[in-house]
Amino acid sequence: MTENTSDVRFRSRVWSVLRALVFVCVIIFIWNGMDKTACAFVGIALIMGWVNLYQLRAQEIEKPYYRLWLNIIDGALSFVVMTSIFVRDLLQNEQVEKLLAVGCVFLLARLIAHTLFSLGVLREGKSLPRKRRWSKLANISITITMGVYLLNLEDYQQIAMVTSILLILASTAAYAYWYYRDPAHRKPLSLASQLTMSRIVLTPFFLWVFFYDNDLDYSNNSIVFKSLALIMVLGFMLTDFLDGKLARKMGEVSTLGKYLDPFSDKISNMTIFMCFIATGYAPVWMVALIYFRESSVETLRTLAASEGLIMPARRSGKWKTALQGIGIVAILLGAIDPVRVLIPGFDSIWDVFPMTVMGVITAITIISGIDYFVASKHILKKFV
Repeated sequence: MTENTSDVRFRSRVWSVLRALVFVCVIIFIWNGMDKTACAFVGIALIMGWVNLYQLRAQEIEKPYYRLWLNIIDGALSFVVMTSIFVRDLLQNEQVEKLLAVGCVFLLARLIAHTLFSLGVLREGKSLPRKRRWSKLANISITITMGVYLLNLEDYQQIAMVTSILLILASTAAYAYWYYRDPAHRKPLSLASQLTMSRIVLTPFFLWVFFYDNDLDYSNNSIVFKSLALIMVLGFMLTDFLDGKLARKMGEVSTLGKYLDPFSDKISNMTIFMCFIATGYAPVWMVALIYFRESSVETLRTLAASEGLIMPARRSGKWKTALQGIGIVAILLGAIDPVRVLIPGFDSIWDVFPMTVMGVITAITIISGIDYFVASKHILKKFV
């Protein structure tokens, strides 16, 4: 390594840390109602990102795992900024831009999928690909979209978000093409993995079904779409049960499946919980605690994978997933008016039922997270 390369690498890391701090400031400004200041800092982050990509050319000289972690931090902060804008608008307005919620889901899906694929590449001893044109454009577009929403430019919000989503899809397709054009990666997707993938693919459609009537009050939705939403959730639960069973029965248990299964559960469940926030079935703090638990455990899985370890699912995690599914079904079932009428006395407790169920789900989810961390002390000791 030349001294010049070492200096550039150091400057790039410092630059990335400073950019992360800028995003943290953006989040603080958003929650303090300082939208214009937050937008100015988003502009600074945009410039810093451009310098890192095109001037310092960090990705050409950075070590693989450092690149992975820097990408994870950058993607996570972008997701938190967009989610903060969505939740803040949700709390302040009765009507909120639903496309913003879809964009948040796409950002989270992109972050987790890219992390899993990158870990797979590194575990195979291969080099990570450099960011392609589509990926760079997607990052720039996402940052610009933040500014558009912060300035409340209603005429351009949907255009900016749709552009960002399309670029995310294009960059994902480009990454997948790079990954699978290598003969070593051309493995047929097992039936179990296809079932797991179906949950990820169908999750955006659940958003559309849930908000079909363009009204945040889910009780106003058509009984047809209420029933369809319930059927979709039951389908999520069924595929979650079958994919693991089939993988073990057919001898197709894979590293991809072990990562993809919990990822798909979190994508589908967190999307549903965000819908519950919008319609008043769950407070923000409960869903925030659930998200904190899920992201913390996923970070723990990533740390384990960086050491060549696979953190198996614990019984508490399986109970947590089952309880979340049962609770979601109970709330969606209770939201169907004829069902409440058929169950004696249920209609009278409906006003507190969703919140009570979400409270139980939140408590069990947090307990499960604590169990994971207690059982993974040997992993944490490697980093602390």
